[in-house]
Amino acid sequence: MTTDTIHGNSQFQKPTSLRWTWESPGGEYHNEIDHIIVNRRFCLTDVGVLPKFYTGSDHRLLRARFFFPRKGEKAAKYKERSPKLTIN
Repeated sequence: MTTDTIHGNSQFQKPTSLRWTWESPGGEYHNEIDHIIVNRRFCLTDVGVLPKFYTGSDHRLLRARFFFPRKGEKAAKYKERSPKLTIN
């Protein structure tokens, strides 16, 4: 079975210090072990680690930003406009 999923973490280039999501006890090792997987490439706008957000865990917060276009929103916006008033 084939799926059209993408690994969101690898779509956006970040410095190494902003990619790791897990720290070993003592801080000796850092690994990227938390991931964002999506099935629509163009809905994902950014993936990154929030380094200063304290979670009380050995993991750092991984954030994904999405964009979902609203179908028909643009057409409805123009449809609701009142016609221009012309004065002769």
